[in-house]
Amino acid sequence: MTYDLAMPDPLVSALHAAHRAGSRLPDVELRRAELARAVRRRWNSFTHRHPAPAPDTLAARVEDLARGLLTRFAAHAGARPGVEISECRDLARRLAAVLGERP
Repeated sequence: MTYDLAMPDPLVSALHAAHRAGSRLPDVELRRAELARAVRRRWNSFTHRHPAPAPDTLAARVEDLARGLLTRFAAHAGARPGVEISECRDLARRLAAVLGERP
C-alpha cells in the first residue's frame, strides 16, 4: 500500500484561509490548486514580464499579482460585478507572504 505523504500546497491553504476570513472574491473551491499554479507562474515570471529597469520589489510584485488576480476573477463565470483591485491586493499580500519576497 502506498501513502501520499506530500504536504498540502501552502498557496491552496492560503486561498482557503482568505475565503474563511471573509474575502469577498469568488471562491472556486474545486479550482484552488489551478489558481495556486497560476499565482506561482505569475510570481515567477515577474522579471521576464518586467525587464530592467523595472524595479523588482515586493510592492511591485504584489501589485502585479493583484492585477493578475483581478483579471482572473473578473473573467470567472460566477464573479460578482465590480470586483475591486483593493480586494485583489489584500489577497495578493496574503499570497506573497507564502511565496516569499522573490522566487
